[in-house]
Amino acid sequence: MSMPQEEESKTLFDLIVTGGVGAALAALFQAVRAARKHGTDPFDLKRFVAGLASAAAVGAVVAWTLDALNVNKELSAVIIAMSGYTGGRILDIIESEIPETIQSAFDGLQKRLQEGKWRKDD
Repeated sequence: MSMPQEEESKTLFDLIVTGGVGAALAALFQAVRAARKHGTDPFDLKRFVAGLASAAAVGAVVAWTLDALNVNKELSAVIIAMSGYTGGRILDIIESEIPETIQSAFDGLQKRLQEGKWRKDD
């Protein structure tokens, strides 16, 4: 009976390749989105590069996350591509929603502490 091979830890090269492929795939789909959305607008290099960079950042993070969760390559490619297509908007939502959610939690905690409304299990 053979023992399953222990999974080797990822090398820096493996991490760079995973993130790079994810970034490239996401950037490609962001370029598709830009072409569809801004096809008739005058070309704006700054906006285009910013869109590619944000999509690449999201793609790399998503690729590393999916790799850590051992999601298969085909499903990872689909998720990364969709993330790249909406990458900038995902970052905008995260930027605004996470601080608001944390602030709401602290506000709620502060209110409960001030009102003394804690369940007593005596």
